[in-house]
Amino acid sequence: MLARFSSLVGLGLAAALTLSVGSSGAEVEHVVAKGHTLQAIANRYHVSVDSIMERNHLSKKALQPGDVLMIPVAGGAAAGKKDGKADTTTAGAKVDVAGAKHDPKVAEKKDKAGDKHAKDAKDGKRAYVGKSPNPGTIKVHRLATNEDYTIRVSTRGKSGPEALKKFSYMMRFTNGAIHNIDARLVALLGVVSDHFAGRKIEVISGFRPYTPKQYTKDSRHNHGKAVDFRVIGVPNEAVRDFCRTLRNTGCGYYPNSVFVHMDTRDASAFWIDYSRPGEPPRYHSPNSDADESTSDVHGNASGDGDAPKTDDAKTPPAA
Repeated sequence: MLARFSSLVGLGLAAALTLSVGSSGAEVEHVVAKGHTLQAIANRYHVSVDSIMERNHLSKKALQPGDVLMIPVAGGAAAGKKDGKADTTTAGAKVDVAGAKHDPKVAEKKDKAGDKHAKDAKDGKRAYVGKSPNPGTIKVHRLATNEDYTIRVSTRGKSGPEALKKFSYMMRFTNGAIHNIDARLVALLGVVSDHFAGRKIEVISGFRPYTPKQYTKDSRHNHGKAVDFRVIGVPNEAVRDFCRTLRNTGCGYYPNSVFVHMDTRDASAFWIDYSRPGEPPRYHSPNSDADESTSDVHGNASGDGDAPKTDDAKTPPAA
C-alpha cells in the first residue's frame, strides 16, 4: 500500500492542491489526476475518506481525472504538516507523506516518472490546441435541431449584427422561442474555437425561457448570456480548464453529463455539479454562484429542458 501510494505522489498528487481558508478553518482544493483514489488522497492529507465524501457530497468512492475535491484539513493545518511543524523523524531522516523513510534513489525515480507524466499530459494537450485555420470563425452543430452553422463571429474583436442574428437563431429554444444572445458570449465562443484549432463546437443548450421548475431562480440562460457546449475531439476537462482562464466568465463542470457551461458575468465563478439528469444539484461548494444544475439542462421528471437525450454521459469509473 505504501509503495502504491508513494508512486501516486510521484505522479503529481502532492502538487495538485491549493490552500484556502473558510469560516470552518483551512481547506485544501485537490484536483484529481489519473490513478488517484479517495484512500490515497485521504492518506495524503491525514484525514478520513468519510470526511472527504461528506464535504464533497459524494455517494460513491468513484473518482475521475479533473474532479475537484475540497479537503477539510484537520485542525486547520496545511497538508503535510502536523501542528504547524513539518513531519520529521527523531533521527533527522526525511519521510514521505505515507511515513516511509526517504530514499534519494527512489525519489529520483519518482521525479523522472513525474516528469514523464507531465510531458505526456503536455503532448496530449498539443494534440488539440493549435492555431485555427480560420480565426474568428465558428463551426457549430446544434444537437437539439441537428443543424450545422459556420458563423464569422469576430471582426477586429467585435461581432457584426448578422452574426449575432444568426447566432441568436441557432441558440433558440426547442419550442422556437428566440432571444438576443449577448455579444460577449458569442465572442468568447470564438476565443474557445480559436484556442482549440477551430474544432467544431456542439451546442447542447442555449437560450431557455424561465420556468418555475428550474433549480436556479435566475439563470443567465434565461437572458441569452449562457451556453452549454462541448468541443469535438477535446476532453471536457480541457475545455473547462481553458474557460476558467477567461476574465469575468462563469464556468460550470458537470462530470456526470456531456457539457461545459460558460456564461458572461461581472466576476468569474466556477462550480462543479455532481448530479445526474433528473436529480437535484450536488454542488462541490454551497456558495459556488452556480448558474444551473444538470437537470435544468436535461430536464427534470416532467421533461422540461432543451438538451436532447444522449448516451455518452460520463460516469465515474468503479472504485
